[in-house]
This record gives sequence, C-alpha cells and structure tokens, in this order.
Amino acid sequence: MPDGESGVPDNLTELLAQEGLDPETLRTVLAAVHPVDLAELLDDVDLENRVRIFATLEPDRAAQVLAYMPHEYKVELVDRMGEQRLADVIDRMPDYAVADILDHLPAHKEKSVMARVEAEKANDVAQLREYPPTTAGGRMTRNFVAVPDSFTAEDTIKAIQGSVDSHTVDFIYVVDEEGRLEGVVSLPKLMIHPPDEPISKFMRREVTFVGPSVHQEEVAKLAQKYRLRHVPVVDNSMRLLGVVTLQDIIDVIKTEANQDVMKIAGADHVDPLRGSMLDRLKARAPWLAAAMTMELGLAWIMKGYGGTLAKAEALVFFIPIIMAMGGNVGLQSSTTVVRALATGDIGAGKWLRVVMSEFRVGTVLGLVGGAITGLMAMIMHMGMKGAAKMSGIVTASMILSMSVAATMGAITPIIMHRMKHDPAVASGPFITAVNDVVNVSLYLTVAMLLLSRT
Repeated sequence: MPDGESGVPDNLTELLAQEGLDPETLRTVLAAVHPVDLAELLDDVDLENRVRIFATLEPDRAAQVLAYMPHEYKVELVDRMGEQRLADVIDRMPDYAVADILDHLPAHKEKSVMARVEAEKANDVAQLREYPPTTAGGRMTRNFVAVPDSFTAEDTIKAIQGSVDSHTVDFIYVVDEEGRLEGVVSLPKLMIHPPDEPISKFMRREVTFVGPSVHQEEVAKLAQKYRLRHVPVVDNSMRLLGVVTLQDIIDVIKTEANQDVMKIAGADHVDPLRGSMLDRLKARAPWLAAAMTMELGLAWIMKGYGGTLAKAEALVFFIPIIMAMGGNVGLQSSTTVVRALATGDIGAGKWLRVVMSEFRVGTVLGLVGGAITGLMAMIMHMGMKGAAKMSGIVTASMILSMSVAATMGAITPIIMHRMKHDPAVASGPFITAVNDVVNVSLYLTVAMLLLSRT
C-alpha cells in the first residue's frame, strides 16, 4: 500500500485483542496498517495485549508507532521492553523522542541501553538532553545535511546520498571550517545548477535561525511568520547545532493550541481520557475557587444595595441578562486577544489599538443590546409608574457593562502577557467572575443614581 494511505479492517480492534493469534499472522495483518492508525488502535487494547502486539513489530515500524503514541503509553511500553530491543528501536527514532523516553528510564537501564545504541546517535541524543524539552535545543534534530562552503553542487549531491533521513533533506546548510552557519540551499535549487559550480555562489545567505534556549512556541511563531519548513538552531558563535523540522513545528503548534484552549476553560491541559481524577481536580479547582470567591463577594455587594432593590424589585429581573451579556462579551474579547498574542499578531505598538478596538465593539454591541433590553423593560412595565426610568436604567447599564466587559477582556490578557504570565489563564472562570462583579455593581450603581432623582 502506498505511503500515506491506511487500511484499517473494521474488526481489527477485536483481532488485536485475541491472545492466541500467531505472531507471524499478526505481523502480516498489521503490515497494511499505517503507523498512525496502529498507534491509535493500540490505545484501545489493554497493556498486556499492547506489549504482545508491539513485540511483533520490526524495529523500524516499532519506532514509527512508538513516536505517534501518547506519552503515558510510550513509558509503559518502554518499561516492559528488553534493553537490546529498546536500543534497536531507539536507533530508529527521532532524537528528541529518544531524549523524552530516556528521561523516564532508571539510570542503570538508561546507561545499559545507550551503550548498545550507535555512538553517533547516542552523542546526538546526549546533546539534546542538555536543553529543556520545550526549547529549540530540546526539539531539534541532528539529522540534517551541512556541507563546507568550498563544496560544489556535485560534491553536495554526493554528500546527501545515503547520509540523512529523507524528511530533513529539503534544505542543505552551508557552514565554514568552524561549523558556523553561512547560508542555505533548497534541494530543488541545488539540482538546477551545474555540477562544478561552488555552492557558495548560489546559496541564500539570509537565514532565519534561533538559539537553543528559545521556547518552542516562539520557534513555531517564527516558522509561521516566515513560512519556514525548517528552523536551524545555532549557538552564540553561530555554529550550527541542529534543525527543528516542519513536523516538529506542527506538533508544537498543536500542543500549544490545545494547552491554551484548556487554560481558557480553566481546566489546564490534563488529558480527559488518561489524566487521573486527582490531576483533573487539581487543574480545575483553583480557578473555580477564585471564581466562587468573587461571586460570593458579589452577594455582599448586592446586599449593600438592598435599599435600591427594595425601591424597585423589578431590577432583579434584569440582573441575569446583564451578567450574561457582559460575561459573554468579555470572554469573546479575551479569547480574541489571547489568540492574537499566541500567534504574535499583537506587537508592542498595537496593544492600545487592540484595547480601543474592543472597547468600540463592546460599546456598539451594548447600544444594540441596551436598546433591545430597554424596550423589553418598557413593555414589561407598561402602564406602571416609573416604566420609562426602569427602561433607562436597563439600557444605560447594558451599554456600560458590555463596553467595560469588552475592555477588561482585552486588557487583562495583555497585562498578564507583559508581566510574563500566561495570558490564557486570564480567561474562562476568572474573567467571567470579574465581569459579573463589575457588571452588577455598575447596574446597581446606575439604578441607585437614577432612582434617587425622584
């Protein structure tokens, strides 16, 4: 079957769970399944069957499947694998994935396994482990092509052949005698030049690069901004250390986006299928506790306005809609700004413009919402004394609450970003609770001021 396609029999999950299945038959059945699909299928069987099935895979295929598996399952499988088998699989895995696995091995097993791995591979992995896994240095691969600036096109083609993984040969990096990055050439461009032409003549000298300590999210932003498929990693002397590949960049974008979405919901990034109950409670409880505290504070605020509410009990009817509309607008604004911060769309000179833009949007929405809600208040109290004043209170409060909520929703993530905190945590339960307190306070204050004019 061509690479990129997958064939998954409908009954394969049941077939994988059959303990008496001959290993050779199982290997034949699995040969037609794409590694990604196989990794997903192994999620649906218990650990013992997962170990048994994984043991039938050839090292090359086992490495592919293991790379696509969830982290928890990788650790479980690695714990059950013999040292030689693990070394054979590691030899064929991406360097950063190997570093991640080794971090969870006992020291004695790690030493024994790495002694069985090819020396060059072991050295590359050791260099990666010098950096945190969420940095460019921890994400990079040493599996790339770098040639001296004295090479010709023909020399470069010979250097490529059989020396590197096909996924990292899209670009060839040109270095000087000290290994310092000088330029880059794409494979298609290399192929159209005469064999004897020096690569230094047609290489591109403007190369976008990062240092090894740069966070993976910043690497992904850079790749998106400049439409890069690879991002080279260099040290302070411009020596080429490694390359962050397109697949790694996509993984980073997906991981960071998932984490931001979960944080916006106030639930952090604990996997709902694999995370323990305690982990999920610990992730959600703090923000819900903060929200509850603020909402209890709101009860005290409303108690302080008891006299105002006693004058016009009908005010109570509109508290839910004031809270809901203000909260929704605030959450929309904060989500928009968090996304823009995450993608790098908001630069240092654009913050005020963003806040003012959200304020204007909130005001327009408030005018529309206020007109509708005020009209409804007038209809509900038609013929009653003070109907016009009640309508005015609701209208003015809706305009104020939605414009203020939009402004707060925009400015809070920006402030947290400038304070070097994750702006995603400014959303969800936290900002909703703050808006509830502010919106109801505004509503009751407007009511008190207008009702006092009798």
